[in-house]
Amino acid sequence: MATSEPNSIQARILSIQSHVVSGYVGNRAATFPLQLLGHEVDVINTVQFSNHTGYNSVRGERFAAAHVLDLFAGLQANGLDQGYTHLLTGYMGNSENIRAVESIAKQLMEVNPELVFVVDPVLGDDGALYVPEELIGLYRQVLCPMASLITPNQFEMELLTDTKINSLEDAKRACDIMHEAGVPNVVITSAQVAVDRQKEADKMLHLIGSEYNAKSGAKHQFAIAFPRLEGYFTGSGDFFTALTMARHASLGQAYDGLGALARACELATATQAGVMKATVDFYKQSFDGKDVARGLPRGSRPPEMVRAFELRIIPSQHLIVAPEAEYRAFSI
Repeated sequence: MATSEPNSIQARILSIQSHVVSGYVGNRAATFPLQLLGHEVDVINTVQFSNHTGYNSVRGERFAAAHVLDLFAGLQANGLDQGYTHLLTGYMGNSENIRAVESIAKQLMEVNPELVFVVDPVLGDDGALYVPEELIGLYRQVLCPMASLITPNQFEMELLTDTKINSLEDAKRACDIMHEAGVPNVVITSAQVAVDRQKEADKMLHLIGSEYNAKSGAKHQFAIAFPRLEGYFTGSGDFFTALTMARHASLGQAYDGLGALARACELATATQAGVMKATVDFYKQSFDGKDVARGLPRGSRPPEMVRAFELRIIPSQHLIVAPEAEYRAFSI
């Protein structure tokens, strides 16, 4: 059953993450879906690159923390920091920017104690760090304890909790570690975990979510299984976090017996799966129906291939507004 457009609840969001001139990562992947789903978005860019780093050549600049703080001070000078309901953060790149975001978050929380702070702890993927190792501890000790929701991938969650995730039980324990650190809502956006049928494990990924109310002690942990697609996707985590944030902000309350986070993840997963399939289809159209060559190292991927795998966000607006929630959450 397709969902209707989001209700009249509006969020005002400050999004602090990367930016590219061409393609869809960071703020470029997050802003449009947030706006399309009815939310106001202001952006501060931590980098401005010509394109994402999946290409062999990248031009541009990484911004210092002073630049990020100066832009926020400009907002404050005109009273434009008033009224933010949400803060979203993605790629930081260095420890100074994490400290800058810490300062901004504290100031926004003084203005609005109910601020929803969503942290995508961009550290790496598939066993490889994208950032200096010192950022692991800063996310663990500084930003995550301040967050309302965190959205790490499997590798990032393992780094944050210093645990190995091989099963749903491992994932639940890792979520509990983050709850103990003060994070009420945790979503591991994608994980390859052992299931009863190994063939299924090879074809499926799992989202694992956990909601915890420290006051009541109530906890709801859930998972969503969805198909694994072969491809060289970049920005999918940024896109998914924005979708989850947008849906969670609009739902507000529990939905059809599920917690709001689980329902938000169902809708976000439906959109994400649809957009990624559209991206794979576009790649095949561009390369005469050829299947994706697996295991190509980053430096061996021609720019035409990388470009064909840019997320098909704009042609997929219908999948953002009214996704078919095919992949359902189940309690674990």
